[in-house]
Amino acid sequence: MKLFIEYILDELEQIGLNNNYRVSLSSSKNEENYVRGVMQYFDQYFDIHFIIIFSHPEENPNLNYIFWILDREGNKSLINGSEKKEKKTDIIKEKALKEIKINLTEGEDIRYLLEEINQIVKGNV
Repeated sequence: MKLFIEYILDELEQIGLNNNYRVSLSSSKNEENYVRGVMQYFDQYFDIHFIIIFSHPEENPNLNYIFWILDREGNKSLINGSEKKEKKTDIIKEKALKEIKINLTEGEDIRYLLEEINQIVKGNV
C-alpha cells in the first residue's frame, strides 16, 4: 500500500514522462510518514531541465506540503549556493519559478499543483 503523497508523486512523474523527460526521485520518510525530497526532470543526455523540491513544514505539518519548481538556472544557483554555504531554503525560495502550498486533504489544492507544474513544464518544451 502507498502513502497518499506517493500517488501525487506518481502524477508528477507522469507529467515529466508526458513531456519526454526522464524522471528521478530522491526522498526520505520520517517516523510520522512525512515524505520530503527532490524530483528531477532530465533529458536523454542527462541534462536536468526542472527540479521539484517538496517538503512538509517543520512546525505543525498536519497534512501540509510545500512544492517548489526550479528550472535549470535555479538548480545551478542552488548547487553553487550550497558550495558557498548559503542557506538552501533561501536560494530555493528566491529562485523558484513557483512555490505551491497544498494540504493533502484538499483535492482542489492537489489539482492546482498538478496543473501549475504541467503548465510550467509544457511551456518550456
